[in-house]
Amino acid sequence: GRYAGLTVGEAREAIVEDLRKAGLLEREEELVHEVGTCWRCHTPVEILVREQWFMRTRALTDKVVEKALKEVRWYPDYMKWRLVDWARSLDWDWVISRQRVFATPIPVWYCARCGHVIVAEPDWLPVDPREGPPRLDACPKCGSREFRPETDVLDTWFDSSITCAVHAGWPDKPDWRRRFPADLHPSGYDIIRTWAYYLMVRHIALFDEVPFKACLINGMVLGTDGRMMHKSYGNYVPASEPIERYGADATRWWAIAGGATGSDVPFRWEEVRHGWRFLRKLWNAARFLSLQLADYDPRGPRPELRTLDRWLLSKLARTIKLATDALEECRFNTALLAIRDFTWHVLCDQYIEAVKHRLYNPEIYGLEEKKAAQFTLYQALYRVVQLLAPFCPHITEEIYQALFRPFEGHKSIHISPWPEAPEGFPDEEAEKAGDLVVALIRAIRREKARRRIALSAPVELVKVFAGSEERAEVIRACEDDIRGTCKISNLQVLPERGEGVEVEGRPDLTFILEA
Repeated sequence: GRYAGLTVGEAREAIVEDLRKAGLLEREEELVHEVGTCWRCHTPVEILVREQWFMRTRALTDKVVEKALKEVRWYPDYMKWRLVDWARSLDWDWVISRQRVFATPIPVWYCARCGHVIVAEPDWLPVDPREGPPRLDACPKCGSREFRPETDVLDTWFDSSITCAVHAGWPDKPDWRRRFPADLHPSGYDIIRTWAYYLMVRHIALFDEVPFKACLINGMVLGTDGRMMHKSYGNYVPASEPIERYGADATRWWAIAGGATGSDVPFRWEEVRHGWRFLRKLWNAARFLSLQLADYDPRGPRPELRTLDRWLLSKLARTIKLATDALEECRFNTALLAIRDFTWHVLCDQYIEAVKHRLYNPEIYGLEEKKAAQFTLYQALYRVVQLLAPFCPHITEEIYQALFRPFEGHKSIHISPWPEAPEGFPDEEAEKAGDLVVALIRAIRREKARRRIALSAPVELVKVFAGSEERAEVIRACEDDIRGTCKISNLQVLPERGEGVEVEGRPDLTFILEA
């Protein structure tokens, strides 16, 4: 017709003009109404009525729902209801055809005379009907030798909907079921309704099986303004920027620690910097240990451990279990933060400070005391590096190659076994005693700082009022570590209650410090 070839906007104006010329236009007014637009470029979307190809998916809804609920594990668990709700809400089947140029061709021809549909046989595939006629002498219905190719192409999701089977080797490899169903399907919540759903319906239709055993759903990355990160919004941060400033491991830290599984992850420079500061702490600790372990061979017999050594290894054992359990549930941020808390606050801030005197002065505290500290530090840092390797692969590999490969023998930290708790741990009694001693050490050091006494400066006397004979015995057993860490010339431990500075969280434990 006369409007052929015009854009929608041009046709609209032309139609109004023709109505005006014909005297059929009663009035003109501007209207405000909602118009669907492209999510990327915001061009208005015009809905056109065209014949399409469909896959009859709604007939599979009950089976999709049953298998999604009973045979697939979802991370997080509530995401399964998004797929179930979507499947149950559909009003029509899956439109699998698209009017595009590039995509998988639909292997169909039409008889030019009677319109009979000719579908390619399996042994004709792959085939593009636009490039040649079907392998038939004539139309089986009317005998015509003229054919019209299907020019539509398949929805991209039609290809993606068989990825689990194809990745396993179907249909070419006879052993493809050895890798099917997939152990895990990672995806985003925005494509549960497409990829996850289409994988389910397609594999159920083909094999009557679920395509994956578990489905991991991730959230979206948000810009600093709280909206989804897009170039068109102006809130886009190229990955190269944080990587160049703080490194790939710190950038990965933000992505993992920045949100729970399934939740959106806001981009925060502060989170990247926090990861960078932690990695610097780890690196400095590794450098310190490289010096203190220079004369240590971990292949020797296990030394007798002191209370604080056992305390640290018990905390390490609990961290390994917490991180492992979290990873089994795909709670990556929980695992990473548990590793951070142990490494930064327990290993570096507390234990290393509490054993420096043993490492520096074996002639005073004994060689066996030094070896116990070296053993504990080696065990702790090696397992920390193993735990961190999936999250921060670069720095952990560097530390492993420098400190541990000569003794552990693995070519890379990334092919070493997942860490297990040291033998004999956790140890609740050692943890309880260590918590008491560490709290006392921390309180004494804090009091020195409050009185502007250098932490390295000696103090003449610290009198501890333990509040019970049991606590007094624990403190006396760790007297060398307390005296050495706090630089105390004379440490007196009394079982009764007394006056003085109260240890935080332990109202019955006080002390008096005399410089």
